[in-house]
Amino acid sequence: MKRVAIIYNYIHHYRIPLFNLLSKSKINDYTIISGNNAEIPIKMADNELSLKNPNNGGINWIIIKNFWWRNRFLFQPHILGKSYFTKYDTYVYLGNMYYLSTWISAIIARIIGKKVIFWTHGFIREENNFIGFIRSIFYKIPHKILVYGSRAKNILVSKGFSEEKVSLIYNSLDFERQNIFFKKKEIIKDLFIDSKLSIVGFIGRLTSQKRIHLIIELLYSMPKGKKFNLLIIGDGDQLSFLKNIVYNFNLCEYVLFKGAVYDEQENCNFISMMDVLISPGEVGLTAIHSMTYGTPVITHDRFDKQMPEYEVIIPGVTGDFFDYSNPVSSLQTLLPKFLYKNHKYSDECRKIIKEKYNKENQMLIFNSLV
Repeated sequence: MKRVAIIYNYIHHYRIPLFNLLSKSKINDYTIISGNNAEIPIKMADNELSLKNPNNGGINWIIIKNFWWRNRFLFQPHILGKSYFTKYDTYVYLGNMYYLSTWISAIIARIIGKKVIFWTHGFIREENNFIGFIRSIFYKIPHKILVYGSRAKNILVSKGFSEEKVSLIYNSLDFERQNIFFKKKEIIKDLFIDSKLSIVGFIGRLTSQKRIHLIIELLYSMPKGKKFNLLIIGDGDQLSFLKNIVYNFNLCEYVLFKGAVYDEQENCNFISMMDVLISPGEVGLTAIHSMTYGTPVITHDRFDKQMPEYEVIIPGVTGDFFDYSNPVSSLQTLLPKFLYKNHKYSDECRKIIKEKYNKENQMLIFNSLV
């Protein structure tokens, strides 16, 4: 059994299931080391989880101090202490080159013979500039690099990193728990005036980078006999803007803004009702969330502007990609094959989550590498 330290910035709320599972591991002894203050508004784990036994939902969590500068640069003095380097065999760092203490700590760990792993997005795009040069130097520090998707791995390999050094870690929510909700899902009636129409949906923060207005423009562009109902779940600074577009396009009877939903059974019910989820901007974990409940996902094809989770989409199997430069016209062509409850997509969506994008698979990968 190896003693493994996972050094994180802060524990995002969606990371709780994975860190709880790692904390309960019988194969290796995992400890999460992170601060509890973020550089941006985000839902984080409650500090009390550090006091609870992992078998009761807690996490083996040491809370340390984070010092942020300009909401990007992070310094964690705790990971430079002498005692820190004697406690663990393997150090897994959140491989962000803007975390200055990671540079120092990871180099020291390597010098004294510890195993060092970076868990990171890697290169999202080629980045052939000075920043990319510094990033390449940074990624030479660890023994192994864990990235979320194949695109990041391929870029690293093209820059001279060996294939053996780079492994996929995928990403996860909590498939096991969400599967319980899926088995209890209910059809919610009377959401829309015309309940016979197909339902297209979106769930997430309503921000400009999500380009949600494109779904409304798509709905407006469809002829009368081919309209669909649009269910938008979430809140954000674009809410009023989007509501105004719906009103100006005279689409109120087709569109429902449900607001932020924090009850996961409700989220399950709503997502399961959708024929397809469209994420016109970057898709991220929304793709995992949607496919967990059997709903295929459509997003854009500019992968250098995507989050790595877009790779869960297999065209014609678990969703599809529209033309980033010609979105509405491209979506008009793609959408019909996903409407009216084409259940052939549901099983494939859930299959890929069950096989790869879940916390159990991530733990297996960690255990094989640390």
